Amino acid sequence: MEDYRQIVKFLTALDKKIEKKTKLYLIGGSTITLTLDRKNRTEDIDVVDVEKKITDLAGKDSELAKKFNVYIHKMYEIDFSAPKDWRDIAKPIDGLSLKNLDLRAADVHDVVLGKFARLHPKDFEDISGLFENGHINIDFLLERLNQNTKEPMNQEYKNNAKLAFELIFGKKIIFRQGKALLSKK
Repeated sequence: MEDYRQIVKFLTALDKKIEKKTKLYLIGGSTITLTLDRKNRTEDIDVVDVEKKITDLAGKDSELAKKFNVYIHKMYEIDFSAPKDWRDIAKPIDGLSLKNLDLRAADVHDVVLGKFARLHPKDFEDISGLFENGHINIDFLLERLNQNTKEPMNQEYKNNAKLAFELIFGKKIIFRQGKALLSKK
């Protein structure tokens, strides 16, 4: 819960430094912390294609980051492993009383797809927690995986997806003709 409070304080302070409406698309652990699980820990807020002005104010070496131990981490859409329409289904993050920041959270299933790209121990922990708390619909996750035209061609990503499905969800998937399918075995 402390990470959640720090993130909210950080975002509130950033909001006060911004003079115009600014839309930020969040992905990763901070999305989980702000929308689903306030106990989820994270030290950065992954934001896709954020303006330099924002990273100057709130990036890793900024005064705000030093004060709150949270920072904006610039991500590029090309590095986010989700279907092309992910922004269309991103939802506003409400309840933070922000005047100028318009925060949008990537769908939890798209966040999971993004975590498949690295699949570090923290990613396993995040995905497992989401699944155990009923936030992941396996059929929709598989649908979103198949709408992702980029990653299923990458062998490492396929292997990570297979591993996550088996170890976290207890399901085996196979890839056939560029599509992920639940295995009948």
